[in-house]
Amino acid sequence: MGRGADKLGRREGLGVNSTGMAFQDRSNALQALEAEFQAEKASSLRKLEVKLEETLRELSEVERQLRSHRTADRRAQIARHQALRKEAEHQRWCFMVQREACGFVNHDDLDRYYPLPPSWRE
Repeated sequence: MGRGADKLGRREGLGVNSTGMAFQDRSNALQALEAEFQAEKASSLRKLEVKLEETLRELSEVERQLRSHRTADRRAQIARHQALRKEAEHQRWCFMVQREACGFVNHDDLDRYYPLPPSWRE
């Protein structure tokens, strides 16, 4: 037997749990799992950001049409604006929650980078 190994061939410093898995192996597996969780959280955050940006662009286009008075059915456009704004508000909230899950607790810049326009009234 080599130096530093017991009768079962286990090396000193690793330790073995009741299933025979070395503690270091468990630690590495846990680190890999944690890295995978972090990657998934970041991916989800990016997807939410893209969705929010798309909704805000669409909302901006509807707002531009309303300001230029180039819309056939103004009431329908106002209703669309209100629905998009409500959707964007919800998406921004989801984005904020996911940011918190990723460890970002300061949301001061959200209003600057993802501003919600005021509700449009007739």
